Amino acid sequence: MPEQSEQTDSTHRSIPRRRPVNGVYAKFVRRVDLSTQILIALALGVFAGLFAGELCAPLAIIGEAFVGLLRMTILPYILVTLVVSLGRMRLRNSRRLARIGGTVLLGLWASCLTVVWVLPSAFPAWSSGSFFSTALIKDPEPLDVLSYFIPANIFESLTNNQVPAVVLFGICCGLALARSRNRGIVLEQLHVVADVLLSISKFVTRLAPIGIFAIAASTAGTVSLAEVGRLQAYLVAYTAGAVFLGFIVLPLLVTTLTPLTYRQVLFVVKEPMLTAFATGKLIIVLPMLIENTERLFQSQVRIDGKDESPAIDLLYGTAYPFPHVGKLLSMLFIPFAAWFLGAPINPSDYPTFLASGLFSFFGGPIVAIPFLLDQMQLPHDMFQLFLVSGVYGERLGDAVGAMHLCVLTLISIFGFNRLLRFNLLAILKYIAVVCLFGAILLVGVRLGLYRVITMADNKFDVIERMQLLEKPVQSVVIKQPLPNPEPLREGESLLQRIRRRGVIRVGYNEDNLPFAYFNNRRTLVGYDVEMAHSLARDLGVTLELVRFDRATLVDQLNADHFDIVMSGLVGTLERAQAMAHTESYMDVHLALVTRDYRSSNFRTLKRILALDDLRIGFADLSRGFVNRIEAALPDDTLVEIADNRDYFNGKHPDLDALLISAESGSAFTLMYPRFEVVIPNELNASLPLFYAVGNRDAQMRDFLEYWVGLRQKDGTAQDYYDHWVLGKTNGENEPRWSILRDYLHWIP
Repeated sequence: MPEQSEQTDSTHRSIPRRRPVNGVYAKFVRRVDLSTQILIALALGVFAGLFAGELCAPLAIIGEAFVGLLRMTILPYILVTLVVSLGRMRLRNSRRLARIGGTVLLGLWASCLTVVWVLPSAFPAWSSGSFFSTALIKDPEPLDVLSYFIPANIFESLTNNQVPAVVLFGICCGLALARSRNRGIVLEQLHVVADVLLSISKFVTRLAPIGIFAIAASTAGTVSLAEVGRLQAYLVAYTAGAVFLGFIVLPLLVTTLTPLTYRQVLFVVKEPMLTAFATGKLIIVLPMLIENTERLFQSQVRIDGKDESPAIDLLYGTAYPFPHVGKLLSMLFIPFAAWFLGAPINPSDYPTFLASGLFSFFGGPIVAIPFLLDQMQLPHDMFQLFLVSGVYGERLGDAVGAMHLCVLTLISIFGFNRLLRFNLLAILKYIAVVCLFGAILLVGVRLGLYRVITMADNKFDVIERMQLLEKPVQSVVIKQPLPNPEPLREGESLLQRIRRRGVIRVGYNEDNLPFAYFNNRRTLVGYDVEMAHSLARDLGVTLELVRFDRATLVDQLNADHFDIVMSGLVGTLERAQAMAHTESYMDVHLALVTRDYRSSNFRTLKRILALDDLRIGFADLSRGFVNRIEAALPDDTLVEIADNRDYFNGKHPDLDALLISAESGSAFTLMYPRFEVVIPNELNASLPLFYAVGNRDAQMRDFLEYWVGLRQKDGTAQDYYDHWVLGKTNGENEPRWSILRDYLHWIP
């Protein structure tokens, strides 16, 4: 292969080339290496995002295209290189080398995964409150383990990015090829395929400045500055983990098991680590690692083994396709993303997460991170944050990867020649040093994050700052209810009186977040309040919002305190008999709310039944439904309380949980972040919401149902739902800060 490269280069030199373009950009590209171009593009992208703000959002399309091109050749290249690396090994050395190298590799992986497990504990405490999400009521799609790990159809596995199946197929093909007498013919052809795929990857890599600029600009222009500040938690933790693994765990492992000194290990890896960090390309330092390792054994260390030692370049070449600890450490982004979104990963989920993450990283972070985000039910938008942080993280990871390859090769060579030292005292000393430095580093990171990280705007402030989407009609809030000052005339309907007075009276109760509540400006807002303003606007009248109590609602309706009630009113059999109401305009989902540290105890009905003498509160449920819950939980007690907010304010310390809709409970957790919404797996119940109508007025009920249907069909109701229940439109009225808007005032 080297001779062929020299001949090709000689042939190219004999062909006249066009004179290079002398433009400014062409000179810049020729004189500045790619890594520097990427750093410049990142800096310019961040500046463009800060300067123009949300105007840079369309650039995300270019970034997504660049990511797609990067992922295009990754799995085929990994498959080919696995087959080539394993297929060229001699069978008489492969078994022992595979056993030794595999053991060392597993040990290195285990040390990295342990760091990924422990480091998230250094993240500062963060509220778990969040808007309602459909993920709460959807069961996670079961993972098809067989198709994921066993490549029944390799082309389907490649199409679906099933990395473990592709890796297993490559290993099987490589081992089978190693037994073939004519393997040289196949290996030669596969080398050509690998070169073609690598050439495509190199061409796409040249577009990295453009792709990184687009990603950085769109992300910096749309992500709040507070979120960028919170990204520091991942960068600080990742840096700490990389330093710990790259300069403590891995090199000290070599000095403990071999005669080599710490200085000799650095002799091999110092220059490659610096080069890998500067260029962001681990593959280009392989020749440097091979040369330095050979110089080490030629000039400083002699190995007199009984068997012929495997070639150093064979060890490095075989080890390279496997994930190194620098790559695996970026798995730390998933616990960070979960913490970032206020839903930290449960300790019981870590084994599955780490195992699947290990296999998925055979395809690299670009393949693994989206897969893990899906597995842990985290939004794909987080991947954009990972790409921005990856410019620094990948460089640092490749530097640690150089140390990983060096340590794996050195220990494997000594192990192959039966020269490893297993001194109990030395091993205990190694464990003590690693634990000591690990504890110091963990405490330092935790204290540093508490001091340095500027937390984003507290989520519980978000819902209190929310305003009505549309311009409200003229309205007045009546907290001390009285009957309508204009009684109904004989034969007059509610709709006729509303038009005669020019006023519609709507009942509300501020305990029904996010349907009706007072924000931080003491303005009555919410989904149903927004609908009430919309109804008054369509009728061309003003609005009076009259407060009601759940206990006296029927009496207030009969006393003509309001025309209709629009306040997240839950349908019950008792209310169906006592008042007229519309059909359900929305179905909400029954859930439990408990303190976040106890949430794991309520995730399944089996766990709930295992807890004795629970006291569960409820504020607005049908008696028949309560009887069903009591039958399902015979050892527990259901307690009716006046208001949901009393539970969150600590007025019922004897209660272990609260039965409430997931939509309303999620809104409460935004104000009270120490609570969490839980929907047990076996609990699949919906609660209908309706609007009550005064005076049992059938005409008003029919009109209201028809009006709600119109607003659902024209998208108005969905817009309100997205804003108040899902929180999707929150903040649209307050554009992200940018130099162009907030400093230069060039755009409104």
